[in-house]
Amino acid sequence: VSTQSTGGQISTARKWENRRAAANLIVDLKGAIDKYGLSQLVFEGLETKLYDECSREVRKSVARVISDLGIYQKMLSVVIRKLDAVNEDTRAQGVMSISVLGIKGKSLLNQLLDILELDSSIFVRIQVMRAVKELKMHDRRVIRLLRERARGTGPMCQEAQMALYSLTGETE
Repeated sequence: VSTQSTGGQISTARKWENRRAAANLIVDLKGAIDKYGLSQLVFEGLETKLYDECSREVRKSVARVISDLGIYQKMLSVVIRKLDAVNEDTRAQGVMSISVLGIKGKSLLNQLLDILELDSSIFVRIQVMRAVKELKMHDRRVIRLLRERARGTGPMCQEAQMALYSLTGETE
């Protein structure tokens, strides 16, 4: 009962502090979660909270809970798989989850650069720019692509300018 209440609280609580507290409580309830076979349900709920949560504090808390529960590698494989999805919303969810989990790496950087350069969805490209900014990726290829995207007008241009300013201090 307490595990179900905690799951409900993390999803429906109005205050972000309560959602964060519920996320942290999941670690304390790990034994009960395993005992009653709720591991997959908790995993799916935490995965959703990585991208579908308005509070940065709650998202960061969920990332810590994932690490504390020992499901980081499993979550990593699910999130990376989302980057290759056909659906643009799924790709965007993967990118948002990557920035919350703080995942960095050369192969991931190359994959994000490919998405930033080639993806058909402006929304997904904007999410990549936000992830690059959040992860503080100071790679020269990232800076070059952001400079290219910062020229012009529109939401993608504005996001590129903000990311560029955050990473280098450049105002273009």
